Amino acid sequence: MRRGEVWTYQPPTRTTRERTVLLLSSDGVNDSERPWLLGTELLEEDPQDILGVQIDGRYWVSTLNLTRLYRAWLNDRVAEISHGVQEQVDIALRAALDL
Repeated sequence: MRRGEVWTYQPPTRTTRERTVLLLSSDGVNDSERPWLLGTELLEEDPQDILGVQIDGRYWVSTLNLTRLYRAWLNDRVAEISHGVQEQVDIALRAALDL
């Protein structure tokens, strides 16, 4: 698992739908034994926020919607964002977190 990868995510409850998420945690965290990672859900609509980033012409992320992801519930790696899009996400994260 690497920063910038897109995965399907499915907690094992009947009422929780499968989501598509972008991994945001560092590769050091992703390569560790930690059970929790950081990420954000891909959105199908523009969040209408300056901290939103378009992913591939179809999806968006809002860097204000950070969440913990349980590693065991990540199912399938479906894509990886480009270096340029990762830079845009990083800029928005720095702005959102005042880093």
